[in-house]
Amino acid sequence: MKRLAMALVLATLCACASSASKLAPTAPELKETLGALPLRNADFEAPLRAQNHCADRWDCSAHADPGSYVFRIDNTRPSQGAQSLCVERVGKEPWATITQAVRDPGLAGKVLRLSMAVRLEGVTGDGAGPWVLLHGPGGRNLKHDQKLLKGTLGWERASLDVMVLAGTEIVEIGATLEGPGRLCIDDVRLETVDVR
Repeated sequence: MKRLAMALVLATLCACASSASKLAPTAPELKETLGALPLRNADFEAPLRAQNHCADRWDCSAHADPGSYVFRIDNTRPSQGAQSLCVERVGKEPWATITQAVRDPGLAGKVLRLSMAVRLEGVTGDGAGPWVLLHGPGGRNLKHDQKLLKGTLGWERASLDVMVLAGTEIVEIGATLEGPGRLCIDDVRLETVDVR
């Protein structure tokens, strides 16, 4: 008799859990990546460009005073390979970026995942991490998104998913450091992601 009662209780619990999961609204889930988009010098193995102090194929910039941030190739502790790219604030300007432009009109309506290995040293202020800017016709900014981390962290993978809006002509990807500290990045990847 006890076995029969226990079986009925278990059956009731399973039925309730099953119907509750069917009724609960769910957000779209991101599935596996569909494919990688080509980035240039994504592992920062090419030498630093002396004329603008940035890694080859990348753009390094800072708000107002470019001397407020120092960009360096670091070969002492890369995430992988022989070197990574680091940026450190040495002045008072609020932000710096490391960016690369991707021009592909076929990306509109797709979800992109930007991911990279990041290492932080004494990052305060708003933080540091992956950064995406969508440009429309005439260079107009359509959307800006970022995932900022703070503190001191060893190498870890940080990612940011962004829906590419209609009318996007250029997807600018990279990393930002907003405030004091040092950010190093390596092994940058940009992939299209399936949305269920």
